[in-house]
Amino acid sequence: MSGPGDRRAVLAGVRVIDLSHQAAGPWCTSLLGDLGADVIKVEKPGRGDGIRYADRTGRLPPEVGGLNFQGLNRNKRGVTIDIGQEAGAALVRRLAAQADVLVENFRPGVMERHGLGYDALRDRNPRLVYCSITAFGPRGPLAQKPGMDLILQATGGLMGHTGEPDGPPIKSAPPVADITTGIYAAYGIAAALFERAQSGVGQRVEVSMLDAVVSLFSDVAANVLTDGQRYGKFGSGHPDLVPYQAFPASDGHFIVACLTNAFFKRLCAAIGREDLLADPRFATNDLRVRHRTEIVPILTDVFRAHPCDHWIGLLESHDIPACRVNMLEDILAHPQIAANGTVVEREGSRRGRIRTLGPPVRLSATPSGVERLAPLLGEHTDEVLREFGVSGAELAELHAAGVV
Repeated sequence: MSGPGDRRAVLAGVRVIDLSHQAAGPWCTSLLGDLGADVIKVEKPGRGDGIRYADRTGRLPPEVGGLNFQGLNRNKRGVTIDIGQEAGAALVRRLAAQADVLVENFRPGVMERHGLGYDALRDRNPRLVYCSITAFGPRGPLAQKPGMDLILQATGGLMGHTGEPDGPPIKSAPPVADITTGIYAAYGIAAALFERAQSGVGQRVEVSMLDAVVSLFSDVAANVLTDGQRYGKFGSGHPDLVPYQAFPASDGHFIVACLTNAFFKRLCAAIGREDLLADPRFATNDLRVRHRTEIVPILTDVFRAHPCDHWIGLLESHDIPACRVNMLEDILAHPQIAANGTVVEREGSRRGRIRTLGPPVRLSATPSGVERLAPLLGEHTDEVLREFGVSGAELAELHAAGVV
């Protein structure tokens, strides 16, 4: 990638060996690829990353990868190497010796059993930044348990606090455990690369999905840890703010966000309920939190009388934060998304036309973007291995043995 004034992408020249699968690790490496890193996705020959198979349309076979795979694996080149064979593990050691970053998300101990652990690879390449993503952490009573987004949302408290007070636990719609972990991993890798530029030495980056999920409660966790506060389900709102939630209108739901008492005063004036200001139960936010079960039904009855657009227009005219509760198809079609350039469209000979999300981070002087769709299974194997010094004769042997 080149940018304004021919400045290169910020991670141009950084080689990343991506041994991760499913979502958290692949999202991390896609973010690095967005910023110009040369990401080499390593998959098992003949099978590949399991998320390739998540295609409800049946349009994209696994070797191409379904749309879920496409959304999580942009800006990568694809190679196939069987690390279950010693020749395959040895090949990855050769790649890592010339790489800047390696990312893996196997259970603790798996990489070490293949001779691909941090200590072994650091001896060959002291500059290597080695990122391990685990479900629960490298040590401790849960370290060997399998982890995926649903398991971590449940274990980490998200599901326990999501949903209405009298309802069942609810999973967050997007895979927030996976995506948040991937973001933190990319953040850690970028920090390690920055430090390496000064010290000349790489280091290990460790991110657990459990820690990533628990960190999402950073604002309220201090209340639990310090004062022993206990929270129930948050519903659509916030445990310490009222009214700050979704309300039903006659044609859908919309948000009223009274972050301060000044907003609540304006809300009462806007809806013609100044009497609420005189009610001692609702005089301050703390009191409204205490009397949540009384103020919320009053407002709900008011808002059911008119459609969302009526209320949003009225509240915004009084400088009260409000918005419609959208479905994904609504926001993706919104003109603000078009103005942001959030959606990109690319076409491949076997993939056909694919519209997907582009990088969420943009830098003013160095480019980011979608240069490549997700790779076909093993699409760049020979190309990449030749770049790492594997000869034609070696390639033929590796292919014949099913290593690549």
